[in-house]
Amino acid sequence: MMRKMKLVVLLILLPVLLGLSGAWELQRSTDSYNQLVRHQAELANIGVQLREMASQDKNAWIEINDRRVSVDLAMIRFGKAEDDNRQVLVLTRVTAGIAWSVVILGFMAALVGSLGLLSLAWAGSRALESRERLLHSFTRVSRVLPFVLSGHIFAMAAAVAAILIYEGLGLWHAGRMSPGELKLMAAAFITGLVCLYSIWAMGKQLKVMLHMFKPTAMVVLGQSVTPEQAPLLWDFVRDLAQRLDALQPDHIVLGMSEGFYVTSSEVNLLPCDAHLSGRTLHVPIVYLGLLDEAQTRAVIGHELAHFVGADTEYSQRFLPIYDGISRSLEAIFQTMLSSGLLQRTILRPALMLGMHFMESFDHAVNHWGRVRELAADAAGAQVASNIAIASALLRISALEPILQERLGKHVGDATNPRPGYVMPTNLPSLVLHELSDQVLTLPEEELATQLAHPSDTHPSNGERIASLQVTVDEAVRSAIHPVDAVQACAAMDRYFVAPQQLHGCITETFLGHYVALDAETVEQLRAYASKVSSDLPLHEGGRVRGIITLIIVGLVFLAGAGLLPFAWLYPEVFKGQTSMVYIIGGVLMALAAIGLPYTLRLVLRADTTALLLTPDHFVFANLKAPLPIEHINDFGLHVGKGIMLNLLLEDDAPMPELISRSFFAPGARLNKKSRWVQLQLVQFCRDNKKLKIEELAELIGTYLASSTARRILQERFEQATVNECPEDDLRSAEAR
Repeated sequence: MMRKMKLVVLLILLPVLLGLSGAWELQRSTDSYNQLVRHQAELANIGVQLREMASQDKNAWIEINDRRVSVDLAMIRFGKAEDDNRQVLVLTRVTAGIAWSVVILGFMAALVGSLGLLSLAWAGSRALESRERLLHSFTRVSRVLPFVLSGHIFAMAAAVAAILIYEGLGLWHAGRMSPGELKLMAAAFITGLVCLYSIWAMGKQLKVMLHMFKPTAMVVLGQSVTPEQAPLLWDFVRDLAQRLDALQPDHIVLGMSEGFYVTSSEVNLLPCDAHLSGRTLHVPIVYLGLLDEAQTRAVIGHELAHFVGADTEYSQRFLPIYDGISRSLEAIFQTMLSSGLLQRTILRPALMLGMHFMESFDHAVNHWGRVRELAADAAGAQVASNIAIASALLRISALEPILQERLGKHVGDATNPRPGYVMPTNLPSLVLHELSDQVLTLPEEELATQLAHPSDTHPSNGERIASLQVTVDEAVRSAIHPVDAVQACAAMDRYFVAPQQLHGCITETFLGHYVALDAETVEQLRAYASKVSSDLPLHEGGRVRGIITLIIVGLVFLAGAGLLPFAWLYPEVFKGQTSMVYIIGGVLMALAAIGLPYTLRLVLRADTTALLLTPDHFVFANLKAPLPIEHINDFGLHVGKGIMLNLLLEDDAPMPELISRSFFAPGARLNKKSRWVQLQLVQFCRDNKKLKIEELAELIGTYLASSTARRILQERFEQATVNECPEDDLRSAEAR
């Protein structure tokens, strides 16, 4: 709701205000133009009279502003005034045109914003009527909306630039202009040029914005198998597709860590970086052994059912676009995080509108997602049985956390290997043997969980089992039975011509990907860790400011002190108001006395270290011990009366202890309730150079990131050292 209100303000109310500003400027231009026309007529009439006087008596004198001037000089002055007035008239016509452009641009942007939000609301409600209307509405809006948004931002930036240029030109007047007026004009023109520059900068982001609703490819980690490699699996899938009258997949991808699903999105297959187009069926290879044949038939039949009848167009056309747009918005968000302020400002409306666009269709997508999932369950039951699909759902729910735990253990071993570690060559079979030692349980809350799926919102397991008209007890009995490793391996291997070779490829693909990813992460950590290697003191600076302030305070004190004897010695000067003079003098002295300690404080602590940044600690002058960086959860900067640095401590970190400090020394404050350490200074300086707020934020962030990177690398090193130490050595070390 809050995001929607922000969009209403951004897309409608703000443009309306700009349009009203343009209308106000237009009224001012009209009034000014009419006044100038009247003034021009008056000048012309005076010019006629002066020429008549000059023809009668060339030595005549007239009085202008209490000064007598000759008729000839008066004619020259009034002629110049007519020329100046004529120039201002032309300028007023120009400003009127600019004001009209502000009105048009502002109200046009408001109209575009209103139509955009109304069309989203209409399309979202219309999408609930049918999947066909959801597809039609979503596709149409996704094509038009980026152009609408781009036009809106262009109009807004141009309107603001026009307003500023209007105000700058409005300062021009006849006669000599003061330096202050010239500075105001220059400031208005420069700000207007910045707005025009933002339009040019937006042109560089136009490609991103116009393609913000262009689907991006889905990244999948797995191994694509051909009919020659897995003839039985392909025959199995084709037979199910034929029985369901469904479209067959173009690709079958075997994975390790994700579940069963189908997609028509473009797929980037990792780690080989192959590009797959068309329909792709993802099969987690170990489940070919963990599920019996009926359960496997039911689950794959469920997925193929998404390419049956009316669901086919929804699966092939809508879902790839919907999923791709979600990934595209995530990419825009990541682009914003690494961009400058101007680029973030330009892209923020695009991201907000894109998120609102997706939210407008969320209700319809969730509704039709539930409908299609229950229909797909019925199709899965059609090629197997109701109990097969129900028990498969619960068996996957029971096995999934254990499977992920085992895979995570193998990834950890591969990325941080012990001495003598040999990477497995058949991870699927190894995992099946490890699962045979596990006791399967299904907590009651599992009936309210949803199966992991990369695109759809699934109904709960309980709802799906109820729709299959199977009792929970019956489904649980068929789902919760131990894994027989030998039987499971045989069931899995029978689908492939060369199972051992294929398992080796899948193992290398899966573990090799995470090893490479881990190596890249370590390199990034080392890069961060190397950014900081020395201590850096920060101080407040501002010695010159303090000295100037001290001089002013001293002069105020002297002025107050001087008034008292002067009023006493020369009371006649103040005509009976000596008591008021005494009060004024006393107040001036009191104010100076109050301000004196603070001005001295500025001078005395200007070069005193307020915060010492070290690679692993932040050292404050009034904390009993240095603050370890690992105790800091986050930081923030607040600009108000100076700059306040806020450090948020971790929940389990001990609160620092304060020690007494001098009034003239900088020190931190503690907010124990909110767990903040706060340091407020007039400014932060490094080597007597004032830091901008962005520079200070980057500096603090660099020290935090560098310390975190070193700590992670140290933990990895210690873990590797433990891994290198044999268990007997560990026991002997503990005994000692």
